[in-house]
Parts: sequence; structure tokens; C-alpha cells
Amino acid sequence: MADIDVGALRSKIELTLHTYHATRTWWGRGVESGKPQIIGMRQFLALVGRIQQNAATDDPYSDDWMLRIDAKLHDVKNILDPMYAKSEALLASVPEELSIAENISQKPFRTGVYPGGQQGWQGIHQLIRYDRIVRNILLAQHIAMIVRSDAHEALRISANAIRGLCSAPQRYPGLSGATRDDFAAGNARARDAVAKYGELAPDVLSGIRRSPYAPPLRQRDGVADKSTHEDPDEDNLKHLVDQAAKPEPIAGGDPLGADED
Repeated sequence: MADIDVGALRSKIELTLHTYHATRTWWGRGVESGKPQIIGMRQFLALVGRIQQNAATDDPYSDDWMLRIDAKLHDVKNILDPMYAKSEALLASVPEELSIAENISQKPFRTGVYPGGQQGWQGIHQLIRYDRIVRNILLAQHIAMIVRSDAHEALRISANAIRGLCSAPQRYPGLSGATRDDFAAGNARARDAVAKYGELAPDVLSGIRRSPYAPPLRQRDGVADKSTHEDPDEDNLKHLVDQAAKPEPIAGGDPLGADED
């Protein structure tokens, strides 16, 4: 049988956001604004993509960071899902005599996205959920199904949750320089990693506990099976870095998010 050379699967993905709140969460805020930096979803994608790539090299500290991101995704989902359900219930209580179309932007924000792995996908899902919450709450307030103070509180809680997710990987220090083999050997690389980053939980260090989204360990499993795992390669990571560094557009003379405290 002749060898079959088939390239990796790729698809073009576009994200659409309808609210200013979600759009500025995508962009974040750079230090050039003169205000404290806010990590946006595009920077989150770049960071979690790098963490996933490093976890594939048998770096136990990157595995630990993937578990931290999983925990944060779980926490944010537990905040946004009930908030979304509440916002849907508000609109479902509108009298049947009123016919109200879906609340969408006349000029939505659209951008191509490179998720950088399944944790990146989970982050995008939460951003979309946040966008829908904002749309529902603003519409419910407009038609007097919720008072202004309650609407403001719902938006505040939701915004804090999605921002907390975006900033979760901000302190990731990068590749530790030590693998599990180094720890098994008790060599200098392992000792240096512990001195810099602290002790790891035994089940994380052993590889028993890993994120369900963790890639195969290249040093133990050989070539990663990319048919079942989304393992960001250097080309994909370049897209993620370019996506994170892309200048934000100017709207009304001010960068998006410039009015945010």
C-alpha cells in the first residue's frame, strides 16, 4: 500500500460579539493607555496555548498550570451559567402580547480566532456566554423587566468573572526547565525548579493527575496523536502571538475600553 501524506486538519473560525462589554474584554487594555493593563481574551488564548505546548514536553509545572486554568474555568462557568439562566428567565416572563426580537448589534464585532487548544475554546465559550448575558440584561432593563441597580450588579458580577478568567494565566512563568525525568533523577535542574517555583503535589509531579485537556507527553508517548489532541505547534503559536499583539481599533477617537476604570 502506498504511503499517504495528508496534512493536518485546519478550519477558519470567526468570532462574532454583539456588545461593547464583550468586545473590550476580547481586546483587553494595553499599558499604552496610561492606565493599569487589563488582560483580554486574545492574550488569554496566547498564554494557555503556550502552557499547553510546554505541558507536552513533560514539564510538571506547566501541567500544574493547566490544572489551575481548569479550576478557574470551572469557577467562571459556575458564575456565568446561573447568570445566563436568570437573564433568559427574565425575557421569558415578557407578556406574550409583546413580540421582542433578539437583541443583536447592527454592527457586531467580528474577528478570526486561533483558540490555541481546548482550554482556549473553553475561554471563548465563556466570552460568548458573557456577551449573551449582557445582551439579555440590557434588553431586560430597557423593557423594565429589571431595575437599573439590579442590572448593574448582574453586569458587574459577570464582568468580574470573565476578567478573572482572562487574567488567570498572567503569572505563568514559562517553561520550568525541568522534566519528570529530572525529578526522578533528583538532578540540579529539578532542584533549581523547586527553588524557583516551589514544591508540586505528588500526583501532579508523578503525572497521575493531569488536565483532561492536557496533550500527550512527547518524551514518553513519542509523536503526539493530533487526531485526538489539539496540540498547538509553533505555527499555531505564532498565530496566537500575532492575535494577542494586534493593535486594537479606534472607535470614536478612543481605543476600545479606554473609558474603563
